[in-house]
Amino acid sequence: MSDDEEIPELIEYDSLPVKPETAPPAKVPLTIITGFLGAGKSTLLQYILTAKHGYRIAVIMNEFGDTADIEGNAVANAIGRKIDVSSTNAKSNEALSEEFLEVANGCLCCSIKDTGAASIELLMKKRGRFDYILLETTGLADPGPIASIFWHNEDLSEDILLDGVVSVVDGVFGLDQIEKDKASGEVKESLRQVACADIILLNKVDLAPVEVLSKLEATIRGINPVAAIERTIKGNIDLGKILDLKAYSNRPEFNTTEFAAESAKHEFGGAHDNENIDEGHNHNDSCSHLNDITSLLIPLPILSTSQHEAVDGWIRSVLWDNHIPGDTTTGADGSSLEILRCKGVWHTEDKRIFVLQGVRSLYETSEVATNTDEPPVGKIVLIGKGLDKSVYNSLASIVS
Repeated sequence: MSDDEEIPELIEYDSLPVKPETAPPAKVPLTIITGFLGAGKSTLLQYILTAKHGYRIAVIMNEFGDTADIEGNAVANAIGRKIDVSSTNAKSNEALSEEFLEVANGCLCCSIKDTGAASIELLMKKRGRFDYILLETTGLADPGPIASIFWHNEDLSEDILLDGVVSVVDGVFGLDQIEKDKASGEVKESLRQVACADIILLNKVDLAPVEVLSKLEATIRGINPVAAIERTIKGNIDLGKILDLKAYSNRPEFNTTEFAAESAKHEFGGAHDNENIDEGHNHNDSCSHLNDITSLLIPLPILSTSQHEAVDGWIRSVLWDNHIPGDTTTGADGSSLEILRCKGVWHTEDKRIFVLQGVRSLYETSEVATNTDEPPVGKIVLIGKGLDKSVYNSLASIVS
């Protein structure tokens, strides 16, 4: 620097410029695929992994069960390669994470012996290569506990969002299976899979008689009236119907189901007799089969603050203790009341709207945006066993 040049003036800064925060990456929706043995889950997965549908989906196939090798080979033949990944073998997590195969249509595929969070943690190392996750369960799996794992998982909540449960039902033999399980007096897996589903794929409809399909759909509606039903052939379906369901994050769309017709019959009054309950209860013989999986709709008026709090307490008692408040004859030890899935929406006097979503003993009520054009119609739908008249009357007495 020459003597003629001026020394630049130094300017003091209180702090360095702060880099603006970027929005966190969107959570990846996770969908659970369930269905009884032979219903067509593997056929659905073959379609997802081979069709040119434009979606980037990571498919995790489950290897448990006696038919796993057969089903795995069928998918392997479809995609041209056998994938063999097991979380129980001696390989390291790093090695496991490298064995997710990218197939020709842009999807990822992995076969793993783990229905829990470990398989998802491995998969998330490949984040950016997929937009959706489909997790297959075994044919004998109860989807309720699996859904609970991923709904509010502290380790995964920043990365994934439970999107919904898809149940594949055999259009040919599904009715026999459900009727057999209902006759056993136990709440078996086929009933739980239908009860917990957010959408049901009625598969093999090209092979089943029309009257069988009609009776099967009616039977499914009696178990789960709020799930959409889609008829499929060889698992082929518009994937937009089973992705982005937002079944655990959005308000229930009761009006899109046949159950809306039932709820429209209700006018909330003081008396709740057998005639009232039959309108909102999908049961064929006045609740005599307490071991059956049935559904119950309970209409709600606009709630005061105290009623809103009372409804939340009622839900806790029913889901956590397996009995209605004040009923000391039933409880978690051998109670006939068991809720597998619940949904609801209600309005309060201060113009707020609340939504209920629940699976087993895990539930959440959240406030949603109000819509001034929306009629203030509230309702709660319960799916489970032991849903008799006393359950209906118990909640009705709180809000009447």
